[in-house]
Amino acid sequence: MVGSTGMLGSKIVAALVDKGTVDIRAMVRSINDSSAENRQKIEAMKAKGVTIVEGDLMKPETLLSVCDGVDVVVSAVGNNDVTVPGQKNLIDAAKQQGVKRFIPSDYSVDYRKLDYGDNDNLDKRKEVFEYLQQSGLEYTLVLNGAFMDSIAYMPLLDLEHQIFQYWGDGETPMDFTTTDDTAKYVAEAVSDSSLVNTALEVAGDTLTPKQLKATYEAATGTKLTEKQLGSVTEFQAWITAKKASASSLEEYVYHQYIYAMVSGKGKLDRIGNARYPHIKPKTVKQFLSKGDS
Repeated sequence: MVGSTGMLGSKIVAALVDKGTVDIRAMVRSINDSSAENRQKIEAMKAKGVTIVEGDLMKPETLLSVCDGVDVVVSAVGNNDVTVPGQKNLIDAAKQQGVKRFIPSDYSVDYRKLDYGDNDNLDKRKEVFEYLQQSGLEYTLVLNGAFMDSIAYMPLLDLEHQIFQYWGDGETPMDFTTTDDTAKYVAEAVSDSSLVNTALEVAGDTLTPKQLKATYEAATGTKLTEKQLGSVTEFQAWITAKKASASSLEEYVYHQYIYAMVSGKGKLDRIGNARYPHIKPKTVKQFLSKGDS
């Protein structure tokens, strides 16, 4: 497990521990030099029987021992400068050490259907996936749409002014899954050898923008003013202009995620929740009603 102390990675480790059918090896860059928060996470993993190993994605020589004797590598690397070169190094090490299967850090909409340039972060996922395919390693992708945990921070919601704003006609279905449920599905994918060279697509809920507005209002008791901002084509043009003038990725990349959803380009086509009926993923209404947002 790589990225084991991150927000999603730590949940995947916990889900694997709960499943209890695999031995878990979690990679960290440094045990002694980790932050106090990460040291607590490391000690908690140790207490649950997780083996901790040190490795650095940007130091390929350290990854060989990390992958030695491993059947499935799971990556939960975030969006940063290491995402592409680091995961490529990890794929190389996994192949050299005879790892059977690789689960890259995807956990998103179906980026395979997007064009390069549609989403700067997901371009990285596309590049890693293409490298993974070329490597000959067997793989499983886990695609879950958007993280439900982030709904309140999406550009669709201007909660300061109590406005729900969207591009397009508001009728395009969008997929949402909590990080907790995503982690549970990843834990299942690790043990499911029938998922070789395919994607496990899951969604806790699928709602159109207008349904999302109604669900938010019903769950929170907050009335939102609906504001249609323009067509999807106009949205894409707005993103292009914003990107050209932006001083940082954060000024437009979240809108790129929304574009992938309201355009329908990133929609999950083969949602496979039924493969694991014991997992009962939260709906958006359940998530918001419990105040998890």
